[in-house]
Amino acid sequence: MLLIACSNVANLLLARATAREREIAMRATLGASRSRIVQQLLVESFVLAVAATCVGYALAYFGLKVVVALIPADTLPTKLLLA
Repeated sequence: MLLIACSNVANLLLARATAREREIAMRATLGASRSRIVQQLLVESFVLAVAATCVGYALAYFGLKVVVALIPADTLPTKLLLA
């Protein structure tokens, strides 16, 4: 499932970059270097990745709390027996 989610995000980033092709061409025409354009795209991707990581972490944290709350009492052991 994680692999599918990662490939979906990669496809979205690729589609977004394709849609911004005119903007990137205009920046290059106005004198921006390739390294500056690549740097801008990398920073935007990094910010998106950090935001997605924070949202994913929050969903996992609260989702785990909900799952643990739904487990009936006395189902999970409270102490581990060490032999």
